[in-house]
Amino acid sequence: MKLKKLLILGIIFIGLLSCDTELEEEIFSTYSAGNFFQNEEQLQAQNLGIYEAFRHVVWEQDMYFLVSMTSKYATSRVPSFAWHAAYQTPDRQPVRYSRLWDIGYRAIARANTVIKNVPLSNFYAENTELAKQYVAEARWMRAYSYFQLTQLFGDIPLYTEPVESADPAILLKPRSATQDIYNLIIEDLEFAKDNLPVSWNKTGTGRVTKAGGAFLLGKVYLTSAGFPLQITANYQKAIDALKPLADNPTAYDVELLSDWKSVFSIDNEGNKEVIFAHGNIYENLLGSVLPFWTNPQFSEFGGIQSRNGSGYQIAWHPNLLDLYEADDDRLVDGFTYSYRRINNNALITYRPTPLNVGGLTYGGRNGISGTKYQDGGAIGNVIHSKDHIVYRYVDAFLMLAEAYNENGNPAAALPYLKTARDRVKATVINTTDQDALRIILREERIRELYAEMGELFDIRRWNIAEEEYNNHLLRQWRNPNQGWDEKFKLSPIPLVELGKNPNLTQNTGW
Repeated sequence: MKLKKLLILGIIFIGLLSCDTELEEEIFSTYSAGNFFQNEEQLQAQNLGIYEAFRHVVWEQDMYFLVSMTSKYATSRVPSFAWHAAYQTPDRQPVRYSRLWDIGYRAIARANTVIKNVPLSNFYAENTELAKQYVAEARWMRAYSYFQLTQLFGDIPLYTEPVESADPAILLKPRSATQDIYNLIIEDLEFAKDNLPVSWNKTGTGRVTKAGGAFLLGKVYLTSAGFPLQITANYQKAIDALKPLADNPTAYDVELLSDWKSVFSIDNEGNKEVIFAHGNIYENLLGSVLPFWTNPQFSEFGGIQSRNGSGYQIAWHPNLLDLYEADDDRLVDGFTYSYRRINNNALITYRPTPLNVGGLTYGGRNGISGTKYQDGGAIGNVIHSKDHIVYRYVDAFLMLAEAYNENGNPAAALPYLKTARDRVKATVINTTDQDALRIILREERIRELYAEMGELFDIRRWNIAEEEYNNHLLRQWRNPNQGWDEKFKLSPIPLVELGKNPNLTQNTGW
């Protein structure tokens, strides 16, 4: 939470440093080892600027629509939101792709400035180990940005240094192969894993740490073992990266919280289960619209917008509830089953089939509201303080179990799956049949990680995007006549980028 305040100062500081009112020759970068990076405060300010690139009012909502809405269990009572489930975004709201591309490359550009110039500075020469931590942080953020972008778009331009020239050969790069993008990501994360601190002394929670280095490296290896790269040897590399993190939480200052719901509480942000999150604050345009879109109308859960009758626009189909056992904490605490309307005190009760509870319904195929984005203090649709949790420690166990199973050792997967399920009171899984366990592990990711903006990336690496599309309940409801197209396996390169850069090409079919 404390990092949020520092981010505001970082925004101001970076903004002042970036202004060039006289348009001198160096129009692309005003930073160098000679005029910056002279002390830790300057390094911190520059690195906070990388985090700031993820303008949460667009990044978070666009990632939700383009990634989570592809889950066959995602639904909405708003017909236009079904566009995203049916991959109609390029025609209906192409700006969503453009914004993610712009944000990702803005973060990459800022990271490149640090990565190039810090090792050239006097501060690095005099404080090498400390300076390496800041370089590692920048390299992690660069890796994270490239990882998000390449999972969406596939082959993308690769920039490893600041753009300091208007030379088209430097400025307007063609797309690099996905394998080359992953090579850089892995190189960055190997450095980050070895050099990031367990915690940061000068700031509170919110900055990526050593746990994030091991976690993201494992996720990247696991992803690259699946489609499209299918480097199956990377299942073992994922195990090697994730096992120390899962087996030794105290060494990384992380833990699984005993109370599942508390992980998402706005009063418990920055807890030790959160590996990485984008922080939001009660300032206009520094929060997305998810708290009021995902919570019931006339409820307290989404802040002033929900209390006034807005909200409940994106939700989860009741069929998702059938994946859970009756006593699973994620079923009990993960959804809003009833609430009293603030306008008339009426009790609204959702009646999901598996629980057989009587009362009024507010869902049906419009869906049931999840509890992961509650913020009763929000004072506007983009003015809230609920952090966007990107990665959680529990996923280290789920990924490790999957890697073991795919690597031909399902028995080794079971203890890690058990750890994830024990804390939510789910029963023990004992099967060592690889195919059966694969199904269980994929469903477990949905049970645990629904609405956390990883769904599209999972179904793409599992090569089941077509199956997911055909079974998508919202797509069937709102777009029953639209069939699958192979082009959906990748997202389209933003048209505005194609217009700016003649060296870019579009993904096949778009």
